[in-house]
Amino acid sequence: MKLFSFKSPSLKSLSLKSLPLQSIKLPFNLQKLPFNLKRREKIALSVAGVVLGILILTQLIIFPILNRRDRLEKQIVTRTKQLEEMYQLKAEYESLTKNQVSNEAQLKSRSPGFTLFSFLDTLAGQSGIKQNIIYMKPSTTNLKGSTFTLSIVEMKIDSLTMNQLVTFLHGVETSPNLVWIKRISLSKGEKNNQLINSILQVETYQL
Repeated sequence: MKLFSFKSPSLKSLSLKSLPLQSIKLPFNLQKLPFNLKRREKIALSVAGVVLGILILTQLIIFPILNRRDRLEKQIVTRTKQLEEMYQLKAEYESLTKNQVSNEAQLKSRSPGFTLFSFLDTLAGQSGIKQNIIYMKPSTTNLKGSTFTLSIVEMKIDSLTMNQLVTFLHGVETSPNLVWIKRISLSKGEKNNQLINSILQVETYQL
């Protein structure tokens, strides 16, 4: 006995059109969801995202590169200054070495028995001012790290004309005996304002 028959549709016969989609209603409205943003808000979020990306890129990549570049530049400047100082010290050392060799040659070329005191006394006689010498005080000082001895003579000469003083000073400074004036003090003559009183400190090296 056949009570009823039922024929199930095949899957091939099913289609989206056949489904009653129009009758399906969502329990919420997409237009009213908080994440359904307006066009202006989407643009703002996009811009914010770009800015955030730039900031991250700057912090993680650009700033470290710039900081490293600054450090390298500072190191280069420091190294350059150090090299310049080294070259300057080298030049000074070479100059001192050459001067020492030249000084030794000049000292050895002096006449036997040369002394600074006798040299100044003779020069004063040649300049016509020997009678104007009030005193001559010789002294010596040992130089550390050198084979030379510093010979010093302090002398006071009064009542000189300008021409006499210039002649005497020129004779000291142009001497081949490596003699120089370390200090000079001038004042007017006590009896004659046209004349000059002087105190000189003259130095030289002595082997």
